[in-house]
Amino acid sequence: MFFPISLMPLFAHQKAEDLLQGYLQNDLNVKKLTNSLQNQVLEDKATKISNGWNFKIESGTVTVTTDGEHRRVTFSPSAELSIPQLNNLTLGASADIKYKEEDGTDTKNKSLYMSVDLYSKNKQKLEVTKLKSERSVLEASRALQNGLITAEKDFYTELKSLYSTAASIVKAENDLYDDQLAFNEIRAKGYIAGSLKYRQAEMKVLSGERNVEINKRELERQTKIFASKCGIEYDGNDAVEFLPDSVPQAEAVDVLSFKKEAFAKIEKATWTNRINTLNRNADSKITVRGKAGYTFDNSSTDSDTLDLGSSLTWNGTGLTASAGVSWPLKTDSFYPVYTFGLSFSPQPFLLANITDQQKEIAEEQEKIDIQSAEKDYQTEMISRQTQLSDIQWKKKTNEESLDMYKKLAADEERYYRQGYVTQSEYRNAKANKENYEIQCLINDIELLIYNDETKLLFCRDDEIKAIK
Repeated sequence: MFFPISLMPLFAHQKAEDLLQGYLQNDLNVKKLTNSLQNQVLEDKATKISNGWNFKIESGTVTVTTDGEHRRVTFSPSAELSIPQLNNLTLGASADIKYKEEDGTDTKNKSLYMSVDLYSKNKQKLEVTKLKSERSVLEASRALQNGLITAEKDFYTELKSLYSTAASIVKAENDLYDDQLAFNEIRAKGYIAGSLKYRQAEMKVLSGERNVEINKRELERQTKIFASKCGIEYDGNDAVEFLPDSVPQAEAVDVLSFKKEAFAKIEKATWTNRINTLNRNADSKITVRGKAGYTFDNSSTDSDTLDLGSSLTWNGTGLTASAGVSWPLKTDSFYPVYTFGLSFSPQPFLLANITDQQKEIAEEQEKIDIQSAEKDYQTEMISRQTQLSDIQWKKKTNEESLDMYKKLAADEERYYRQGYVTQSEYRNAKANKENYEIQCLINDIELLIYNDETKLLFCRDDEIKAIK
């Protein structure tokens, strides 16, 4: 005799919460995303250092010569402090030093100088770099957050598959029992073994036995794989005994409780447009830089000089111009030294118009992406609410059916013991009860999966601190 497996009393050896915890701990993608977040935090720190102040000291090229009797050493040391946040402010000092063994040290062109952007958009560019770096950390945090949710969803999806296979075993064993009854009836009627009727009934029994065995083997295979993902060794041969008898109960996540702006596609498209707009605005057409300094014992004038200079870069035209003047001080003569420079490259000028058109197209595409994301939002709102309604309806009808079959199974058992109903009728009622017990478990899992899928649609930055 074959009896349907009594599932619920045997679903007791593992708790779903413990299995889930093990599943998350063994998920390699979660570990990978954790490392990625840690690396991105370090990248952000490196960016902040790179965009902060910088101090540099150089010896210059050191040249050592000798004539056989005396050595001579020349070098041009310098030191420079740059602060990009203060309009690219640079403070520096330099000198030309000559050391002759026979004459001692001679220092010329000792210079102190300061240079700064008089007009540029370097500060805006630094802000864009800072925002992009911070965004990378945020996106890595979100990826880890969603990685955990995705792993949880995968866990419940696999668990649902196990329960579905278990339900298939219940049905297959009950069908086999019915086929055996029919086969026994054929034999009782005196059909010989070689008759068509006999062989058809026998084949149904053999096919049913094979179907039961296939489902049992499939459940064992799935359970071994599932257990290994949860970090548990499964050496048993009764997968049903391994499965939990319940899953965490949860309230349905209301998709309307999230702000529209938090919809992941809208948030990403809006951010992309915002940062690209800032980046486009940071592209300055003109950059003007000024420089002032004081040179002691300037070799060009043989006196101390006050040095002033400026440079202009006209982006998009390939034109660069510079001019400077050094005024002699502490001398009777006043003959300034002027410097000029000019360079031009036609290629940037030829490309400027193309670049401007590309920027306009990119901005228009970004706006289209925002509109597309908003359209996807409306579609998802309808889809999510409809799916939740279906899950809740299915759960309600399954619970009603379970309650009905529980009562029916109890009555059928009593009537069967009293001889009023057949064993087949009792077994059918019991199998239906067990089937709906599993279906109710599956409904609970479907709600958990629905909640995870809904969360993945939105940015939930308020939850990020909890996972760091």
